[in-house]
Amino acid sequence: MLMTLVGMQTASAKEPANAFIKQLRADGYFDMTIVYLDRLSSYPGVDDSLLQAVELEKAQVYIDAAVASRSVSDRDDYFAKAESSLSRFLENQSHPRLSEARLQLGKLQMVRGNQLEMLDTISANKEKARQSYVAAAETFQTIVDDLREKLKTMRGQSDDDKIDPGLRDRYRGEFLQAKRNTAEARRLAAMTYADPAKDGRQLLEEAIAEFEDLTKNYDGFVTGALALVNLGQSYDALGQAEKAKDCYLRMLEQPEDDDLREAKFQSATGLIRMAMSESPPNYAAAIERAAVLVQDVRPNEVGLQSLASLKLELAKAYLAKAADKENLKKAETNIAESDGRKLLNEIVKVPGTHLEESQELLRSLGIKVAEVKIPKVEDPKNFDDALEAARQLLQVSETTKQALELIERQGGDGPDLQTQKAELNQQWKNSIVVAIEILKRGITMVDASTDLSQLGEARQILAYLLYQEKQYRDAAAVGSFIAQTLPGTELGQQGGMIALNSFQMLLSEVPEAQIPNLIGRIRDFADSLGDGWPDDSLASAARGIMVQLALRNNEFDRSKELIEEMDAGPERARFERLLGRIYWNASVVAKREGDEGEAEKQLKEADRFLVAGLDGIGNAEIESEVLQAALVLAKVRLRQGKGSQALTVLENASYGPLKRRDEVAAQDDAFRGNLAALELNIVVSQMTSPNADLDALMKRATEVMEKLQATFNDAEGQKRLAGIYAEMATELQSELESTSGEKKTQLIEAFRVFLSRIAATTQNPTRLKWIIQTLVQLGESAMPAKAIKAEGQAAELLSSAVQTSKKLQASGEESSLAIQFQLGRAQRLLGNYKDALDIFTAILTEKPTMLDAQVEAATAYENWALILPDRFKPKAYEAALFGARKGSDNKNILWGWGKISSLANRNQQFEETFFLARYHIALSRFLWGRAAKDPKLFKRAEQDIVQVQALYPDLGGDQHKQKFEALLRQIQKEIGK
Repeated sequence: MLMTLVGMQTASAKEPANAFIKQLRADGYFDMTIVYLDRLSSYPGVDDSLLQAVELEKAQVYIDAAVASRSVSDRDDYFAKAESSLSRFLENQSHPRLSEARLQLGKLQMVRGNQLEMLDTISANKEKARQSYVAAAETFQTIVDDLREKLKTMRGQSDDDKIDPGLRDRYRGEFLQAKRNTAEARRLAAMTYADPAKDGRQLLEEAIAEFEDLTKNYDGFVTGALALVNLGQSYDALGQAEKAKDCYLRMLEQPEDDDLREAKFQSATGLIRMAMSESPPNYAAAIERAAVLVQDVRPNEVGLQSLASLKLELAKAYLAKAADKENLKKAETNIAESDGRKLLNEIVKVPGTHLEESQELLRSLGIKVAEVKIPKVEDPKNFDDALEAARQLLQVSETTKQALELIERQGGDGPDLQTQKAELNQQWKNSIVVAIEILKRGITMVDASTDLSQLGEARQILAYLLYQEKQYRDAAAVGSFIAQTLPGTELGQQGGMIALNSFQMLLSEVPEAQIPNLIGRIRDFADSLGDGWPDDSLASAARGIMVQLALRNNEFDRSKELIEEMDAGPERARFERLLGRIYWNASVVAKREGDEGEAEKQLKEADRFLVAGLDGIGNAEIESEVLQAALVLAKVRLRQGKGSQALTVLENASYGPLKRRDEVAAQDDAFRGNLAALELNIVVSQMTSPNADLDALMKRATEVMEKLQATFNDAEGQKRLAGIYAEMATELQSELESTSGEKKTQLIEAFRVFLSRIAATTQNPTRLKWIIQTLVQLGESAMPAKAIKAEGQAAELLSSAVQTSKKLQASGEESSLAIQFQLGRAQRLLGNYKDALDIFTAILTEKPTMLDAQVEAATAYENWALILPDRFKPKAYEAALFGARKGSDNKNILWGWGKISSLANRNQQFEETFFLARYHIALSRFLWGRAAKDPKLFKRAEQDIVQVQALYPDLGGDQHKQKFEALLRQIQKEIGK
């Protein structure tokens, strides 16, 4: 068949060689592709540019063959041939694809060096690997020299006809990448020596010089940031531990960015190894530095070698902790061993250089390590045979899954149980993999006699198994095909639901750039369901997904259109309530960002859709979601200054949360707390009305608290009640933020009077804690924007909070960390910085990871520096940046902005804290420089902002961006720019 194709190609008038080469490569006919390329010059009509690039094309074929090869030695042979072909191609210095070939050669030489190291540990192969790395360094250095000259000629030119648009940026990016690769190739060459610090010193020092240049002069680029980990590894190899540690820590302090994540894994790995090399091994420091990174792993990173290496080193640290039975309790060592074993079980499923050591560690724990074998799939005889085999395998997978679920429910974590679970899990996975392959082959054997219902069943099983195997693209394709070809049937409906679920899973997995295309596919599928499944739950579910997609993309107009196209009924009402709640959230955000007009607009839309959604309930059962929507509508009305209407919503006979609270939300403490907070705030807000019956309102407010006290009257209930009161304080502050001027002053005064009466008459510790927290919230709300120290009404409220805390202490009740935190904030806002820091130190000694308290402590030092004598200011700014107050382990209890930033950027939920910390890093450094009269600190502060802006152009949104830009202008003015 292949020779026939070749004959057809050579007989044509003009040789379509490019397309034919691509087809041969895609089909895996690598040897035949090489033969064809060797004979290419004898075929008529071949394009001259391709003839001149034959060696480059052959190199790509050899690389493809190497990747497809299962033999390490064969793979190396193919790489060697690819390198030879590239070298021959590079002899033609005028070819337009020269730069592409050089880059490919350098990367290939790096890969080949790695392959040679993996072949064997004998010195001959190490020597070959070293030669390959050195050759790669020379190749990349050629690229660096060439691009440096090109960039020099472009210096000072404008983006006119003299250069292509964007060419300068492309050259700069390639230059930096080649520069880093040059240094990395030299570092890897040095590491092939048995003693790199001795025999590879020159190579390491050359690498360090390049890496230092990148980190100092190009730290605003991703490549410059990435060089930090390589620099650390180079210092580490030379035995310069402190310099290596500094580089690793600086890498971990870099802002969160997809391109930096692997480098952070490598840096954390380096830090763990250094900590574990201490005598005795410092397992506590090792675990502290890596555990947070490992907890924040993304699904697409599970198979990374860098992550597997990090998990291996972290597992070793846990096992070292488990072995420290003299200093730790048995429970602590057991937990440590369990954590280490869990990590090892995760990475033995991932191929890589870590595998052998991971398996050996598991064996040392008495855990049998099963060899993972790829299940063999026999070809089915026909379609019926394939379907029957798939049915049996499906039953096996379901039975195995049930057994796994039973073990999980029973609990336990012993070695035997772990082995049993691993074996069952592998059996479950194997049955699915084999069934998928058999069905794929069997479906290709259908003929005219095949029963169509059985074919539909086979496809439905295939779609289900693909979904179980998390092959969501294939599951969506098969499921949507079933739904579109079998409308109105049960199989079609099952296929459609699998497709919809798969599409939803894909939306959470695919890169952001692919989402628009995926949304287009979902829309097409939803439209086809609307045509083929009228008035069916499947079509309704598809329309619901389209509404959710529109809401996800903030396409409110599109959401409204889709909802309005729905027939009136419970489904439409549900989406109206959902859209109303989203409008409410949008209003809150707009209010926070200072856009009053937009906030008011979104508030009106929230009111409209929530009313429609609640009126459209009909006879449907009232669920928790409905009560939440009613709660939000009451908040909307309160925000609009319609307190009486807000109470009317809460007391509605059908969906009013106050009428149905006990019936529906008996176990929902958060809901009850939110409801009580809202009711109390509504009642107190009415005290500001001219004709308000203060006694009646005070009585109702007191009754709310008495009901809560009666509901949560045991020890555990008191803890829950404390959380509810905290929610009340938060809700109050949110309400105060929506008002201004005289109205705000009146509202604060109404609450002050109310709280004073309660404080004077109660000895209840939980209620006193709430009063303290609320007074602090009120005091902060009464402060003008950007004010640092409270005065007037604000200072009075904060002082009252401090005084109430004394009454709480007199009751003999211990203050919770939350109340201590509020008191610390009160002291900071009052300008009592030492008192505030003493409180935060006590809190953070007990709970170091309380991020809000760390932020407050750093803020306290920064604010304190403003009022200290000049000679003490630098020390305070240094504490704000790098932390202070050593604990028993000689580490800073108070982290400072630097460590806050480093830890916050690993978690999406702390994004706001991350940008806040990055801003204050620059601000504190700038103010420190001003106090110390040190221009270097000004420059460093400027770099702090430029570096963040390079990685996050939006700088966390308009509000943060304005602050960053204003500070940058101030810094540059100081520098003289």
